[in-house]
This record gives sequence, structure tokens and C-alpha cells, in this order.
Amino acid sequence: MERIEAQPHPVAVVTGATSGIGRSVAHELAGAGWTVLVHGRAPERVRATIESAGELPGRLLPVVADLETLAGVGELAGQVRAAAPEGVDVLVNNAGAAFDRHGLTVDGVERTMAVNHLAVAGLTFALEPVLTGRGSLPRVIMVTSFLERGARPAEWTLSSGWTQMGAYRTSKLVDLAFTYALAREWAGRADVLAVDPGSVRTGFQRRAGGPLRLIGVLGKPFMAGPERPARTILAAATALPGHPTGSYIRAGAAGRSDSSALSRDPDFQREVFTETRRHLGLAPS
Repeated sequence: MERIEAQPHPVAVVTGATSGIGRSVAHELAGAGWTVLVHGRAPERVRATIESAGELPGRLLPVVADLETLAGVGELAGQVRAAAPEGVDVLVNNAGAAFDRHGLTVDGVERTMAVNHLAVAGLTFALEPVLTGRGSLPRVIMVTSFLERGARPAEWTLSSGWTQMGAYRTSKLVDLAFTYALAREWAGRADVLAVDPGSVRTGFQRRAGGPLRLIGVLGKPFMAGPERPARTILAAATALPGHPTGSYIRAGAAGRSDSSALSRDPDFQREVFTETRRHLGLAPS
């Protein structure tokens, strides 16, 4: 593990950075002179992402872990702390997943919920000590989805009436509610922002299989490329003063854009925040 010593440039962690939006974000940040810890599950794909960037003002360094389990989340957090002992300025929680059949992780959570929410929350909490910022508050950027609007609350095994789309929607709803709650909890310590990329043309739908694969094929002509949301995330990460903590930012949207009423319900947010900490084995805040 390469260690960043006396780093004069800002440092970012981008999860799910080996394709699509995450890859574009990592390259954009390095192009702006940042040092970027590039996360992926497969070492060869991480290496390919770094090599494909070519010569950039910043640096791209590899971190590898599977975020489907809390053990994998812990491995990634340890790698980040070892690589960036002087601190991290921005954490971009971009990694996400969808699956074509129901399954539980070893932690007892439905797999979509595990990757799209529990891993996000676990990594964010684990990296809190090294989210130090550089002359301003550090930023945590959660990549969300407008599909959360069609979700309904459910227990986290999603054992009743599971569908691929329903699991994905629910995971994004829960993570967005958590994002708003975390923004309040960490007010004055970090800026927490949600970025909705909109409909994006990446390999995500193809890898997910099931109905999402069909949606990706039929909707491809109408979807934006990953560069557009990457620029929105870059602006959220680097612009000063930028958006206030707790903002919901829609890529390519003009004017105000809000998430679902349920995601913005304070009682639901508190319930999600409490349940998240319980699943992570953390004391109630």
C-alpha cells in the first residue's frame, strides 16, 4: 500500500471507481490536481482505471475491497487510513449494485441493501477520524437515484415480495434518508451532500441483469453519458462555498429539485439512522 506523505494536494476517495460515473469522477478529480484513492473489487480493473487516465496533474492510487460485507468495508477503511494518514478531504460514495435474485449477506442483510446503504454508512463512519478537510470542512458525497421516489419502507432482509427494482428503490430511499440525518448529525464537522445523476448510460444495468438489463438496453438512446454527473459531483466536491450540507443535487436539472417526501420525513430519517447504527454495531447517537 502506497502511503501519501506530506500531501500538498487535496485527497479524495471514490468508491466504485472502475467504470461509469465513478471512473469519470476519479479521472476528473485527478485532472484537477487531486490525489484520488481509486476503489474497486478487482485489482486488475483498478489498475486498468489508473492506467487509462494517462498523464494527469494529480495521482491515482489503488484500494481494493468487496463492499458486500462489513468485513470488506473494514478492509477498505483500513487501506484508506493507511494510505492517507494526514487525512481525506472528500469521500465519494459512488459504489452501488443490483442483483437478479434475492440473497442475504453474511451480515443478515439483503445484498442490494448491503452494498447500496449499509456499506456506505459503515465506510463513512469508519473514515470519520480521517475526514479532515483542507482549509474547509470535509465533504461526503452520496450518489443517490431518483428511483427512490417509488420505494416503500421495508425490513432490511426484503424477504417479502422481493423484486430487483423494488430492492434497488428501497436501498436508495433508505440511504438518502440516512444522508439527510447524517447531514444534521455532522453539521459543523462535515458537509454531506446527495447527488442524483439521473438516467445514465453505463454498464451498471447490463451487469445487474434481470429487468434492469432490459431497461438499460431500451433506454440507452435517451440516457446521458457518465461525464455529465461526474462534472456535477466534481463541482459538489470542489466548489466553494458550494451547496449547504444536506443538499439534494440533480445532475443536469435547472432550479430546485427535491427528493421524495418520505426521504425528507424527519421521523423516517431518525428511524433509518438508528437502524443503521444498530446493524453496524454502533451505539445509538
